Amino acid sequence: MFKNRQIDWANPHQHPQTGVYVCRRCGAALFSPAQKFDSRTGFPSFWGHLGQNVRFHLLDTYGRERTQLLCHHCGGHLGHLFQDARTPSKVRYCINADSIHLQEKD
Repeated sequence: MFKNRQIDWANPHQHPQTGVYVCRRCGAALFSPAQKFDSRTGFPSFWGHLGQNVRFHLLDTYGRERTQLLCHHCGGHLGHLFQDARTPSKVRYCINADSIHLQEKD
């Protein structure tokens, strides 16, 4: 599906922010800007998460299996995990933009 969409890892705008992406509900640290990339899907995308703060929940809905991503602390829905050979981890965390917030360093 995404094999023709190249990721420009050299693009300085891939992860220009500093700080950490946190859960909008509880403030738990979830993702690093260094692991964020433009997947060209319209959703914030990451290739990894911080610590044990993201929980994986297998779903069997709409006739297919998916992995739902939840905040480990408050249980808030973050998005879904997909296979993506373009990333260093071979997966893509496809995140609902309303579920996270960039907490910048002071």
